[in-house]
Amino acid sequence: MALLGSLNTGASGVKTQGKTMQIVGNNIANVNTFGFKRNHVAFEDLIGNSWPQGSAFTKASNGVKIGGIEMDYTQGAFESTTLSTDMAIAGGGFFTIVNPTTGKETYTRNGQFSYDKEGFLTTLRGGRVQALSVDRISGESKGIPGALKVLGLVDAPQPTGDGRKGTGIKLAANLDANATVKDVPVDPTNVQDNMYNFATSTTVYDALGNTHAATVAMRKRPDLPEQINPETGQPIPGTGVSNQWEYYVMFDGSSLGQIPGTMVAVGGGFMQFTDDGKLIAATGGSFEAQPGGVDPEGNPLPPGPPRLIPQPVDPDTGVPQFAIPFNGGPPLVLGLHLGDGFNPDDPTDPRSGLDGITQFAGHYNVLRTSADGNPAGTLESVFLEDNGTVNGVFDAGYTRAIGRIVLTKFDNPGKLAQVGENMLEETLGSGKKVTGEAGTAGLGEIRSKSLEQSNVDLSQEFVKMVETQRAFQASAKTVTTSDEMIQDLINMKR
Repeated sequence: MALLGSLNTGASGVKTQGKTMQIVGNNIANVNTFGFKRNHVAFEDLIGNSWPQGSAFTKASNGVKIGGIEMDYTQGAFESTTLSTDMAIAGGGFFTIVNPTTGKETYTRNGQFSYDKEGFLTTLRGGRVQALSVDRISGESKGIPGALKVLGLVDAPQPTGDGRKGTGIKLAANLDANATVKDVPVDPTNVQDNMYNFATSTTVYDALGNTHAATVAMRKRPDLPEQINPETGQPIPGTGVSNQWEYYVMFDGSSLGQIPGTMVAVGGGFMQFTDDGKLIAATGGSFEAQPGGVDPEGNPLPPGPPRLIPQPVDPDTGVPQFAIPFNGGPPLVLGLHLGDGFNPDDPTDPRSGLDGITQFAGHYNVLRTSADGNPAGTLESVFLEDNGTVNGVFDAGYTRAIGRIVLTKFDNPGKLAQVGENMLEETLGSGKKVTGEAGTAGLGEIRSKSLEQSNVDLSQEFVKMVETQRAFQASAKTVTTSDEMIQDLINMKR
């Protein structure tokens, strides 16, 4: 019966518009919910009876239904805060959250984080924010995502490195090409100021986190002409010396279990420069004692001072290394970076010979000097970088990366399922999932001390509310009118 169909049509409108009003009301209610994305409704008509019309049949609609509810993932505005644990995502990614009890993974745009009693970075409901660990030497992410422990973090001491991955002592300076040659031989057991031209000190750390002052001293070598073989008339290889310096790595005797106040050279090496002051190579070296021998009359001679003998550099590090027996303990291997050098005979060599030690006319000028390593420390505070790196500031006076927050994106985020508490779940309709570091693969960047506001536009929602109200009223009127017509029909049959 057509009147019953119209009654059903009106009833479907009342039901559907009522649901729509619920969704509009939910959008308005969450206008101040950080990270909230507004929902919008897609309507579909219902097909009822077929009506004859000539030789064909026409399908008559029989109401309306909700075909789907999707989220609008346009970016919300950012609101600045004062909390370092507040984060916002500039881009299409989501924070990845794991329930510590169930292991269930969910996703959110709400970056209102805090710490739980165990010191992990969590949501307000206790879900743990996922992050990658960071290699403290290379600074690269490693492992698989996991919970990020922040509060109460205690750092073990880290000794100065052996040259791998950029560790060790790094020195960049200019040596005065016009410096005079010292005529006092070097005594490695007691190095005096008059034995070298220039020196620079930096702090290094042993395996226990104790500090030691490492001094790198530079000594100019005299230029010597090449010697000629009288038989061949050709230069004798290795006899000519020019633009060459020696260097020594020294520590106070107190660091080595020896006499305090004396500077002891634990090793050294040679630096070769071009005529225009660029570093060709820096090699390692060790001190070797010279035997005394005898004079022409056969009388014994005392041993000569130890000589610096060249040693090859470690092929894995490419830099000189020195084993330091701090306080008489097991030797700690330190790497020393003086520059990459370059090959002046190879025009394709990309190295400049200018990134470390140089030899130009002018004063001794230290451009930079540093050494890695740190003592034991307890975390005092954290700050965040745009790539999601969480940096810890420790009470021992150093800073290092303690984790890197990961983000997740989906091909179709509008099909993620809402599960409450600002959390979303993956569905079949959400498409391919990609998890990685912020700033990569289109995941977006992370903003510290910021929160993303909802993308709800109140004026738009009020317009939608009025439209929904009118549609509801019209559908209700359809129901009442159809009911009155049915009553009239019933009364006609009596």
